[in-house]
Amino acid sequence: MTNVTVSMSTAVVTASTTEAVINVTGQDAATVTVAGASGPSPIAVQYSPVFSATGLTFTGSGTAYPSYNSWYVKHGQMVTFQIQIDMTTVTAFGTGQFKSELPVAPLLAGAHFSGWIWRDPSVPADDANHIVLNVDYTNTSKTLDLHFLVGATASPKPIIENQLTQGAPGYNLTTVSKIYINGTYIAES
Repeated sequence: MTNVTVSMSTAVVTASTTEAVINVTGQDAATVTVAGASGPSPIAVQYSPVFSATGLTFTGSGTAYPSYNSWYVKHGQMVTFQIQIDMTTVTAFGTGQFKSELPVAPLLAGAHFSGWIWRDPSVPADDANHIVLNVDYTNTSKTLDLHFLVGATASPKPIIENQLTQGAPGYNLTTVSKIYINGTYIAES
C-alpha cells in the first residue's frame, strides 16, 4: 500500500448525470484530472406490490389494483420505497393477516418498516382515525407482514405488535381506508 499526500491550492469538481470530473491543482501549478462515468441518476419507478390476506378479494386490476400507486427508487443496492394501498375495490377483507411486498429482494434477513392506516380520509387522521403499523419481513423474503402496535397485558405494559387482520380489536377497515408503508433497505443485488 502506498500513502499519498496531496497539498492543494484549488480543486474544481464538475459533474453531470453521466460523468464526474475532478481537477486538482497543486502548489507547483501541476493539474491532475480524474474523470469517470458516474452513471445515470436514479429515478422513481412505479410498481404494484402484492396485497393479500386469507379470504381477501377485490375487483381492481391495472390502475385500479389496490397498491397501484406505489413507488421505489433503487440506487446501487440501496432501495427506498413507498407503498400506498387503496381499499376502494375490496369486496371482502377476509380473516388472515394483511401482507404486501418489497419491490426487490433484500440482502439481509429481517427488517422493520413504519406505516399507518388512515381508516377514513374524510375524517382528520389525528382524530383517533389512524392506526400505527410495524411492517416486517423474515429471512430474505420480499413478503411484508403487517402488524399494529398495542400495549401488552403484562405489567409493565411494553408495546408489542399483533397481526393486522380485519376485525382485530377495534381495527375494521372499510373501502375508504388507505394503508401507507415506507422504508429503506439494502437489496440483494
